[in-house]
Amino acid sequence: AGTAQMLGASVVAGDARALLLKKFLEQHKSPMSPYADLLVSKADENGFDFRLVVAIAMCESNLGKRMPSRDSFNPFGIAVYTGQQFGKKFDDWEHAITWVSEYIRMKYYDRGITDLRDIGAVWAPPSVENGYSWTNCVEQFMGTIL
Repeated sequence: AGTAQMLGASVVAGDARALLLKKFLEQHKSPMSPYADLLVSKADENGFDFRLVVAIAMCESNLGKRMPSRDSFNPFGIAVYTGQQFGKKFDDWEHAITWVSEYIRMKYYDRGITDLRDIGAVWAPPSVENGYSWTNCVEQFMGTIL
């Protein structure tokens, strides 16, 4: 009985996280809203906070509403270099979420880079000179998804 109770609690907690993301995404009219479950499962698979990818998308593109092109499915600012208005293109939202989740794990977490300030120094180097503005933005939005 104890195991069943624990499993039930685990499932409820997982569902609650997806519901929190979905609510946040819908409040901001994000095209990523239908993918809350995928965002949580990919964060779990790759070993980081379920709010991270959404917070990055909020800071980089207002949750996918200000991307270089609608067909890029790149709300994360991936491969958008200084002076250029384009970046990596993805086939669809599922591809983008899966790719960026694996990228975060491989480029940062697998190398022991797990502190958000250290991630921000690599993800958005100019933000370090601006008082870690990228890190502050991501932290702020992660804190609003509760």
